[in-house]
Amino acid sequence: MSDDASILFYEGINLIFDKWTVLRLAVTNNWGGPSSEEKKKKLIEYVHSYVLSASSPKHKLCDYLRDEMNTLFNVDIEDDSDIEVSDLILDLYSNLKKNNLDIIEQIKQIKESDLTHCKENNLVEEAYDSEEAESGSDFSDEEQSGSDYSHEDHSDGEKPNGQ
Repeated sequence: MSDDASILFYEGINLIFDKWTVLRLAVTNNWGGPSSEEKKKKLIEYVHSYVLSASSPKHKLCDYLRDEMNTLFNVDIEDDSDIEVSDLILDLYSNLKKNNLDIIEQIKQIKESDLTHCKENNLVEEAYDSEEAESGSDFSDEEQSGSDYSHEDHSDGEKPNGQ
């Protein structure tokens, strides 16, 4: 790949990452800490080097992306967007090797998701809230034992032997 194509490839990866919702959320919400923006730049460099390296298996890019997102941003990708992103990066690479620059325009046309509709899931907080809800009750043990339910007939309608 020529130097010019390599620069375009780097810029293309940046464009793709700017549109990737999971990464945008990770950077916007500082899931990688206060240096999340720097980590994004590192990820671009890592992916750029990974794909350009002759020894890197291209078909493993998705796994590589998933691992790096977990390492850098503590993100466990569950929506399989890493597959789409890696396919797009490899498509970009393939097209630029053939000197087909139309791919850059196609990437620019990809719509970004509106992050205002994305809700951050705080699993630690949710787990705490659900434990609290399970341990608390609207009724005391005394109220429950005196309920009408405890005095109802819960048999299946058959009478015991001898009745």
